[in-house]
Amino acid sequence: MKQRLFTILNLSLVSGMVILGFNIITPILPQYALSFSVPVALTGWVISSFALARMFMDIPAGFLADRFGRKRHMVIGLILIVISSIAAGAATEYSWLIVGRVIQGLGSALYITSATTWVAQLSAGESRGRFMSMYSGLILAATSFGPTIGGYSALHFGLHSPFLVYGGFAFLGLLATIPLKESQPQTGERASRVQIKDIPGVILNRPFLLVNSAVLALFFFRAAVRSTLIPLYSSLNLGLTEDKIGLLLTIAAVVTTLGTFPFGGLSDKIGRKKPMMGCLLLSALAVLLVPSRESFAGMAGVMVLYGFATSMQGALAAWPADVAPEGKMGTAMGVYRVIGDMGMVIGPIAITYTIGYSGQGTITMVPFLIPAILAVAAAIVLIKAQDPAASRKSASSSKS
Repeated sequence: MKQRLFTILNLSLVSGMVILGFNIITPILPQYALSFSVPVALTGWVISSFALARMFMDIPAGFLADRFGRKRHMVIGLILIVISSIAAGAATEYSWLIVGRVIQGLGSALYITSATTWVAQLSAGESRGRFMSMYSGLILAATSFGPTIGGYSALHFGLHSPFLVYGGFAFLGLLATIPLKESQPQTGERASRVQIKDIPGVILNRPFLLVNSAVLALFFFRAAVRSTLIPLYSSLNLGLTEDKIGLLLTIAAVVTTLGTFPFGGLSDKIGRKKPMMGCLLLSALAVLLVPSRESFAGMAGVMVLYGFATSMQGALAAWPADVAPEGKMGTAMGVYRVIGDMGMVIGPIAITYTIGYSGQGTITMVPFLIPAILAVAAAIVLIKAQDPAASRKSASSSKS
């Protein structure tokens, strides 16, 4: 039990450092791209190139980690993040920035895919929501102040500096990962492995796909709204500086952090469906309120609502793990990561393309409608989704 808890804590904290670095550069990514004198429509590629590389690497990363060891590939992933962060921060051309972001995506896939699958394996059973919420909660706690750190460093040291800070945190994660001990595979652990032959069965599994419609929508929302629309709207429409933009994103992250673990525990008791539907619907409301905000204070209020809505998802990976086809957990978690990254690829590109054709110089209401409609549609789809956590609780109550 102690070894399991130590491993989950280690994976959570290092994952937090990796995602912390990602959040450090979030407030400045669109502005950094614009500093290379590219059209607004191309700024989305700076965000999407990272997710695109990660999407193509997610399943191969899981397969390679199963074959050659998770720890080895997590170390390689962290090294790639360190190198690519320095390269992106030192870029003198837009194309080199994209190359750096692609390598960051590859490194992130190598680390995060292995870590998520490892935690899902260790947290199997009725307490999955609690353990995976602890994983998510510690990541969120570590990343809450990432946007503020990034905004402050960009304001005082230049737009390139958050990338160097990102590389520094990845290096600390590397040092923490090296002592981690990976246990030898035990009999019956096949379910945690990625099997290429299992991919078609996982993709065609209806319960798994229904649940992952919400995953697609939430990752689309995360990349399109939090990483793209909020920074651009705050900068172009409200004229906020990088540190103020970072503070707005931190406000949402802190609220999310405070609510994630309680909602993860609640999802073990009442099921995953109701909290997730609430998350999607409240997120849609929050994004529709943004264009009517005209000050930092008004934006801060919306970010509190958005942060609370995001916290309702609890442990996002718990529900896909619940409905994963039997004996195919590793493959299912790899597919889950791919679907999420698809949302991260499509979101910024679709949003920035719309911005380019909906107004000049400022952002209109049009781009905010797209993620809102997608979130509502995903909530409707979930009505038909299976909820094993709710079924277990109902069965337990009937027996007592």
